[in-house]
Amino acid sequence: MIRKFTGTALAVLALLGAFSTGAQAAAVTSKQVDLGSLGVPASSLNFGNSFSVNGATASSVGGNSFATTDTFYDTYTFSVPTAGFNSFTASLELGNFLAISNLSSRLYAGTPVAAGTVFGGNPALIRPWSTNETNTTNVAAGNGMFNMISVPTLAAGVYTLEVRGQVAGTVGGAYAGVINVAAIPEPSTYLMFGLGLGLMGLRIRRQPR
Repeated sequence: MIRKFTGTALAVLALLGAFSTGAQAAAVTSKQVDLGSLGVPASSLNFGNSFSVNGATASSVGGNSFATTDTFYDTYTFSVPTAGFNSFTASLELGNFLAISNLSSRLYAGTPVAAGTVFGGNPALIRPWSTNETNTTNVAAGNGMFNMISVPTLAAGVYTLEVRGQVAGTVGGAYAGVINVAAIPEPSTYLMFGLGLGLMGLRIRRQPR
């Protein structure tokens, strides 16, 4: 059975909610992907996975197979070639989100770690497991973007976005999202802007009254 969204962002939060405090499912690596480099002109990168189910076994497209009771971990590694990004968001595309429960994500510096790794305050962890961090507007059922992680700045380096969840559909499931960054303007941009304002002010002052 494929589950569908039936409400706004509050319903989405309920569906994506945190893991149960009961018995923990086994952590398995479903898929590891190198997304490449973020930067001009690649200011966005797509990520996602789809799963098929055969009995009690789920299979990741292009990845590994595991029990449907297990928690899958997908890792998406990307690099920031130079410092200067003042906005980073990892968003879920609700129109492509089907039959996945307990979906959450985290961001850390470096290459993929073993599935289920607990950082325990390691400074390499940039954002802990999150279902929603900065979504400020209601999201229509079944469509739109839902921000899961937002970071104000990223230095140059290698980063990993890790996504975990459980396949809840009897025939499979899927999720998809996008990473977006915005660059900090070069100092010369601010200089030209300031000069432009100065010249405009001088011209206004010189106009006859």
